[in-house]
Amino acid sequence: MAEKATFPIYIRHFDGSQRAFDITLTDTVKDVKEMMEEGDMFDLIYAGAELDDKQTLEPNMELEMVVDRQKLAESRADEIFCYVGTSFWEYGGETVEEERELIEMEFPPPTDININMMPFVFGDKNSIPSEYHGYLPLIENCWNLRPGKICYLTIQESLVKKDTSQRRAGLHIETPGSFENLHPKHRLGGGENRRVDWGGDVMEYSCDGGIYMSSTVSDSCRVFNCRIREDKLTEPGIVRSHGDVSHLEPEIKLACEKRKELDPYVQNHVLNMRPKAL
Repeated sequence: MAEKATFPIYIRHFDGSQRAFDITLTDTVKDVKEMMEEGDMFDLIYAGAELDDKQTLEPNMELEMVVDRQKLAESRADEIFCYVGTSFWEYGGETVEEERELIEMEFPPPTDININMMPFVFGDKNSIPSEYHGYLPLIENCWNLRPGKICYLTIQESLVKKDTSQRRAGLHIETPGSFENLHPKHRLGGGENRRVDWGGDVMEYSCDGGIYMSSTVSDSCRVFNCRIREDKLTEPGIVRSHGDVSHLEPEIKLACEKRKELDPYVQNHVLNMRPKAL
């Protein structure tokens, strides 16, 4: 029996890429949707009009994929993200549970300091140059850091224009995932791709390490209480260049909302430190 003749159609994916599919004259829009991993969570548009699932397609048609982002997010939130415990922290090899009282901190007057990842020894103020000692009270109130631990200090004081960001903007994580195609001598354990986590965070059921961040501008930053599952960090399309995950904002928000429902601690504590005016 002769095989059915096929012809290409082209679909512009919601991530901006164009993808080609070989189909037959009897394949319908529904058949094409079943070829795609997003299933029935999107519509196909041609010449500005939505195509019916029963409609057949013509050779070389250029279609646009329009995704129901909320529906897609609901299906993927638990698959991509897992939840971070808020009240259990690892300190000195022991796991403790403690509710920390929020205190109001005051920033020193700005003097155009601009340092990035300067190493210092926590608990030893002499390891920090005197010109940065105005920040010692903030540093000393970073809980869960062991005296003698090597830490890295970044301070950026600069004029920020309206509607711009002082540092990197957009939703992102503090890891670019993994670096592929590395020379074998730079890989871990004899062939594994190296993964880099800025801040050296290790988090499973407890937290050890990570990044403390503070800003003089209230409501200018937001931290989401969830993390990407380990097996998803290196999956293509999940973590983009330099840790960009802005395309996953609906999934992240859903994951955090579910976390609030699961953990009374999250419901009852708003962790928002507002600095005094300079």
